[in-house]
Amino acid sequence: MAIAWTRMLLGLALLGSGAGLMGSPAIAADQATIVEILDGNQVFINNRQVPINSRANRDQVVRTGASRTQLRFSDQAIGRLGQQSVIKIGSRCFQISRGQILISGPQNGCTKSARLSVRGTNYVVEVAEDGTTNISVLEGQVAVTTFKGQPGAGDTNPDPTLTTNPNLKEPGDPTIQVPGGNNPAGQIPAPPSNGGASSLSTDPTLTEPGDPIETFPESEGETVVLQAGQQLQLSPEGVLLTILQLTAGDFAGLLQGQLFSGYQEPLPGLSSILNQYQILFPGVGLPGIPGIPTPSVPRLPFFF
Repeated sequence: MAIAWTRMLLGLALLGSGAGLMGSPAIAADQATIVEILDGNQVFINNRQVPINSRANRDQVVRTGASRTQLRFSDQAIGRLGQQSVIKIGSRCFQISRGQILISGPQNGCTKSARLSVRGTNYVVEVAEDGTTNISVLEGQVAVTTFKGQPGAGDTNPDPTLTTNPNLKEPGDPTIQVPGGNNPAGQIPAPPSNGGASSLSTDPTLTEPGDPIETFPESEGETVVLQAGQQLQLSPEGVLLTILQLTAGDFAGLLQGQLFSGYQEPLPGLSSILNQYQILFPGVGLPGIPGIPTPSVPRLPFFF
């Protein structure tokens, strides 16, 4: 029964893949500015620890350790990175290789095995340590184009504009821009040559600099359009495994998790997400989230 239900969902999603998505198309965004940091200060650009208002440019890697961060892309879309997450900034999409990211706005995403095309939507991407990927749509639509499940598909780079040099830049990379300072454009100076302490440090425990970056694959697999309330799972090789309907508990778990709780900076699509929750789960309360009423429990008569 479960297999038949999964096949039916896959068929419906594939049927919708030929239809146009609603809203304005996503535009290129090759810069991201860090606007909030939670849970400490472990946010890095190309392995260099950075403060709020630092900017990551195209081809640069944004990583979190035990911290979380909110990014504002140059197309004004918002991204929230969970703990232990890694993304690379590209001109066609950001590429996530580990952890969780929430996107609110017209920002396309990529993994090493799929490309995500959106129309001003709100969605979550989670990449596990083994490369398994979950894509959850909270509001709007996301078209997921997978690469054919040939060997090595998981090592491809879905944004051909990203550089093919597999080596990350040195911690003193002058293209990393941070606020303030006496340097032009707030650029970070190289570390002191005498080994003195610096207020900005590197994190040697993060991903090795030799991650493979290859070319965009010429052959693509299927395209599936996910609707609000659906979650798609991909294997590390880019094979579409399942499409599931999120339960109220699944949806609530995301809204009460690390990508939502504790942030002071506003999330542009929050009201749309909460409205979608009410549409999907009418009458189901969501305690602790503004705008979602908790249904009152009828009081039973008390007999003396």
